[in-house]
Amino acid sequence: MASTLHSVPSPAVTDALCRNVDFQRWTLFSFSGYKDDLPIVGEVTETEFRLQRRRIWRNDFAPNLYGKISPEREGSRIEVHFDFSRWTRTFMKVWLGGVVLMGLPIFVASLHEEIAGNRFVHGDAWTGIVVFPAMILWGFLLPRVGRFLGRSDEPFLLNFLQQTLAARLEPSGS
Repeated sequence: MASTLHSVPSPAVTDALCRNVDFQRWTLFSFSGYKDDLPIVGEVTETEFRLQRRRIWRNDFAPNLYGKISPEREGSRIEVHFDFSRWTRTFMKVWLGGVVLMGLPIFVASLHEEIAGNRFVHGDAWTGIVVFPAMILWGFLLPRVGRFLGRSDEPFLLNFLQQTLAARLEPSGS
């Protein structure tokens, strides 16, 4: 779901975000895994930003708030949307691709063995028949479980943005 906010001029938006967001720097000596202690972690440039809520457990499937800042006549237009991080999207594509490339031949051979009685696969053919669909199913369920566990992040991040930037949310019908 994409939303649009209107706020103060662009340089002030970037400055306010930089003051209120911890840059995403990893560390071993923190419960959240990031340096510093502000409730929002992310990346901010002059025209774009990515924000996520700091948590003490790892949830790569929790929503990240992506925003694009563009100047308009009386301030800034900020177009935002929620999505997984680029790393998470890439990893899931590679993981599901690997599951298909390695699991599909095993699945087909196991299914053929069970139906025709041939012995191509050593061991229990039912394992090869059940594991492949289970891994594909898990690849589609895991992101939904992570999104569900991070369901409070979207309103939290939008509220943070509105308060920090004194921004007003454009009505959905516009």
